Amino acid sequence: MKVLLYGGTFDPPHNGHMNNLRAALELVQPDRAIVMPAGIPPHKAASATPGAVRLAMCRCFTALSPAVEVSDWEIRQGGRSYTVHTLEMLRARFPDAALYLSVGSDMLLTFQQWCRWQDILDMATLVVESRRPGDDGALTAAARTLEQYGGRVLFARAESYPCASSDLRTGKIPRADWGRYLPAAVLQVIESNGLYREGRPRSQGRNYTMTCEEAKELVKPRLSHKRWTHTKNVKKMAVQLAERWGENPEKAALAALLHDSAKEMPREALLQIFADNAIIAENAPARPAAIWHGIAAAILAETRWGVTDPEILSAIRCHTTGKPGMSLLDKILYLADMTSDERDWPGVEELRRLEMEDLDKALLVALKQSIDFVKEKGGALDPESVAAYEYQKAQLGC
Repeated sequence: MKVLLYGGTFDPPHNGHMNNLRAALELVQPDRAIVMPAGIPPHKAASATPGAVRLAMCRCFTALSPAVEVSDWEIRQGGRSYTVHTLEMLRARFPDAALYLSVGSDMLLTFQQWCRWQDILDMATLVVESRRPGDDGALTAAARTLEQYGGRVLFARAESYPCASSDLRTGKIPRADWGRYLPAAVLQVIESNGLYREGRPRSQGRNYTMTCEEAKELVKPRLSHKRWTHTKNVKKMAVQLAERWGENPEKAALAALLHDSAKEMPREALLQIFADNAIIAENAPARPAAIWHGIAAAILAETRWGVTDPEILSAIRCHTTGKPGMSLLDKILYLADMTSDERDWPGVEELRRLEMEDLDKALLVALKQSIDFVKEKGGALDPESVAAYEYQKAQLGC
C-alpha cells in the first residue's frame, strides 16, 4: 500500500497546487493521497483564513482522483503544524504502508533546515514538484545529499505555475482574473465567505501604505520588550537621519517600525514564509539564517500588511546586509539599526558623529564593521554584504 501526503497552507489552493498534486499522483500511483491543510502554520500571519474554510477549499483536490481525500487532522491538533508529526500519525495509522511526501523544489533545497528532517527521511520518500527551468542541477545535488543520509527522492513532471497564493490574497493578481488561476470550487468558497477583500486596502489606491500608528499596533505584540525598545530607538534615529539628509521622515519611521517585525519568529516560521512566497523570497533560505528576518519582514509587509512603497520594502529587506546601489532610505535604515541609542559597541559614537556629517562615508564604515563582526564571530558572511561594501568603496574612490 502506498500513501501520499500533500500538505500546505492552501490559502487559497490554486491551479499550481492542482498541477503539483496531479504530477505526484501520476508518478506515485498511491492507494491513498491525503491532502493536509496546516492547522496553525509556524507563521500565523501566513494564514488568516479559518482552518475550516481552507479545508472546504481543499476539497477541490478530490476531483483529481478517487484516491484523494482531505484530512482535518492538523487543524484539529491545534498549535503549530510540523510535517514530522503528521508523518508519525500516518505511520501509526498505516504501519505497513510506504509513505510518500510531496514537497516543492524550494523546500527540497532547504530540507535540512526542517524540524527533525532525518526522521522525515526515515519515514517517507520525497516527491519533488514545481521545478523551474534551470533548477535541475541544484535539485539533483540536493537530492544526492539527502540520499547520503538514507533519503529517497523522486522527481515528478511538474513545472512551476506562475501564481502564488499571496498574489491572490493581496490583489496583486486582479480579482477579475482569478478564474484563470483558481478551480471553480475554490472560487465559490471564496465568494460565499467574502475572503481576501481586506488584504491591500483598495480604497486607498495603489500608493496606500500603513500609518506608523498602525505599524506600532501590529509590531509591538510580536516583539519582546528588548526588541521593541530597539525598534523604537531605530525609529528615532531613522527620523533624525531622514530630517538631516532630506528623506521623508514618515517613510523612514515606518520602515524602522517594521524592520525587525520577523526577528523573533521561529526558524520554521521564516521558512514557511519563504515557501509561501517563493518568487519574491528569491531563494532566501540559501542565504545565512541571521539575515532571514529582514527578507521575511519585507515579504510580510508587502503580502499581508498592504505596504506598497518599493523604497520602504527595499530598506526593510536589506537593513541587515546592505546591497549595491542602496537608496537614501536604504542607507538611513541600515545606519539607524547600527547606531540606535542602546548600541554600545566600540566605535558607535564615532559612527553616530560621521553619519550626521557624511552619510556615504558612514555607510562604508558601517558595512566594514558588520563584515568584520561576522568574521570575528565565525558566522556565515552574506555575499550581498560584501558586494555592498565593494560597491560603496568604488563609489567613494577608495
